[in-house]
Amino acid sequence: MSLETILIYNESLIRQAVFAYWRRTVGVFFVPFLLAMTVWFVTQLIQHDLSWQTGAFGTVIGFGYVFSASVYVVHYKNSLAKFHDLRDSTAAFCADDRSFTIESSIGKSTLQWASVKEVWKFQNVWLLLFSKAHFSTLPVANLSPELQQLIVSSVKAAGGKIG
Repeated sequence: MSLETILIYNESLIRQAVFAYWRRTVGVFFVPFLLAMTVWFVTQLIQHDLSWQTGAFGTVIGFGYVFSASVYVVHYKNSLAKFHDLRDSTAAFCADDRSFTIESSIGKSTLQWASVKEVWKFQNVWLLLFSKAHFSTLPVANLSPELQQLIVSSVKAAGGKIG
């Protein structure tokens, strides 16, 4: 059984997808932890603790901010560039129990479900993860319940995770 749909993208959806990816990748506890460590670091500076340990700690905090921001910025810029390459902001998605095909003005790609390592389900988007850093965005509004079930069952059958 083959199911098809037209995926409709917009910049808001791209932002939501990248933010959902960023939040899940970086973790919901990383930012509050980083902020707490920043408060501690600033307190040490106010108390004139200029030891090498405080400096090293500040450097680690700085790298935390750079890492966190770069994960979002890199994925957002890449996703937005791909979105702008789409002439009509749409892609055709066709799936059966063996494989799926995504076709747009950029090109056509057919992949086996085994290439999907994990599906991250969010309110407005699903992310098909091919590796820790590569994913495709599926707008939930364009996925029928039957197609959603096909995706979930096919990814599970191929050894992928649903999260």
